[in-house]
Amino acid sequence: MNKRYLFLVLIFILSTFLYFSNAQTNLSKERQLALKKAELNIKELYNELNGAQYDLSFAAFRYAYIGYQSLKKQNRLNGKELFSIIDFTKDCNTKRFYTIDLEKMKVVYYTYVAHGKKSGDRLATSFSDVVESNKSSIGFYITGSTYNGGNGYSLTLHGDEKGYNSNLAKRSVVIHTADYADENYIARNGRMGRSLGCPVLPESIYKQVIDAIKDKTMIFAYYNDAKYLKSSKYLNVLKLIDEEGTQSVF
Repeated sequence: MNKRYLFLVLIFILSTFLYFSNAQTNLSKERQLALKKAELNIKELYNELNGAQYDLSFAAFRYAYIGYQSLKKQNRLNGKELFSIIDFTKDCNTKRFYTIDLEKMKVVYYTYVAHGKKSGDRLATSFSDVVESNKSSIGFYITGSTYNGGNGYSLTLHGDEKGYNSNLAKRSVVIHTADYADENYIARNGRMGRSLGCPVLPESIYKQVIDAIKDKTMIFAYYNDAKYLKSSKYLNVLKLIDEEGTQSVF
């Protein structure tokens, strides 16, 4: 009797284990399917925006879009369906600032942007969030209000990724213009000038850009920093999928 009872208990435990094991497997498959769907949707969106036509890196766009969805879900952004990208993997003599409008499904701004003088010469390769480092910062910024200061019409920026951009406001890293941030300067000097860490835009377009992206829109300053891309709290695709169920936010 005892042996039979023990046998039945073992059978029950085994069947329970197999049930939950299969449930976990099915859940894993559902997550994988949702992840695959999300990735396909991001790629389709990139193609619809004609990203390649603007020399927009798909990697930069993909990370930016994931971060945009994360910040949007947290109600950190305004109602405008737009976000911006600074691609620091590109040479400063090429256009590498993008503003993407998802409602109009187009790249509305595509222009030059300067990086910090201690971040590198033509290519930015070193980044910091340290005060007076004179380097650019990577990661997700949220735009603030405008003001008129020493550099004229400017846009405040805020970040909360410690070690990467949480000191933006403290460092007075803002969007503004300067005479070294345009094609004429590049033609005369061989490269664009550099800032003290601010993303500096050409005089011909900076006011338009600032007015379009001010008051809580996202800017993603991209660089292929493996540690950052793996650890950023805004780039966890599976977390977004799990929070929304298998019907991904993408």
